[in-house]
Amino acid sequence: MNKQEFDSFFKPYAQNVDQANSLAFWKLSDALVKAIIQKHIPTNLESDKVVLDAGGGTGRWVRELSAVYKSKFVVYDLSEDMLMKAQKNIQEGNVEDRVRLVQGDLTDMHAIDSESIDHAVSIYSPFSFIDQPEKAAAELFRILKKDGVLLVMGHGYYNAIASKINNYAAAPDELRRLDANMKVKWAPHVPELGVFSKESMEELFNNAGFKTVATYGVPVFAQPGPEDFDPSNAKMSRVSKALENPEFFNEVFHLEMRHNNRPEVANRGMNIFTVVRK
Repeated sequence: MNKQEFDSFFKPYAQNVDQANSLAFWKLSDALVKAIIQKHIPTNLESDKVVLDAGGGTGRWVRELSAVYKSKFVVYDLSEDMLMKAQKNIQEGNVEDRVRLVQGDLTDMHAIDSESIDHAVSIYSPFSFIDQPEKAAAELFRILKKDGVLLVMGHGYYNAIASKINNYAAAPDELRRLDANMKVKWAPHVPELGVFSKESMEELFNNAGFKTVATYGVPVFAQPGPEDFDPSNAKMSRVSKALENPEFFNEVFHLEMRHNNRPEVANRGMNIFTVVRK
């Protein structure tokens, strides 16, 4: 992805992305992500520990996690527009003294010292935007301390195929390219993105030196409607309307968490969320 394409996508995206979880589908997805993170990174982290958000964008997730963890944080992102929004979010969350913002490419994290990070997350698929994910995986291995846990997300390969067939009735040539190249183009304004299976994500990080702990699909059963991708967040899909019912929301959440890391189920995931340890 070239710089012009990158900037043209993330400049407007930075203005609206934090409002996405006003829709109940994304609230469900967020709840799953939080539960998985807290399952693998202990919530009793000491205040001198450091958690990195790789591709942390607007800092929304660091602001959320700072309410759970008393550790320090690093938000690392390539987009200046996203980090400008992160600065505001961190200030509004009154956690400036615990958060460092760093602009840079995940494939060359020279601003981060080797073995200086205790744990790391990469949420909502920054890895799908990277042309050379093996370099980013190697960099994350370098900066993590021994026994450090990394939770990393990428768009799901099998879900992309299913969505392109069922929601888009995509042309045969597009389906063949997606299958062969593991790249998907969701919309004209969205860059072509890498997609991952459970197996390809695990292989990527195993090759970098990590050991796989678990892989989840997020979500595996609930599927967004087209309205859930409305840039203005003004529309609401049928599933988001249904998830406004707390009883339905809770049952779907428990079904997701009961099954989403089963090997035969994880590949259903809209996103693949892999947990590895150094």
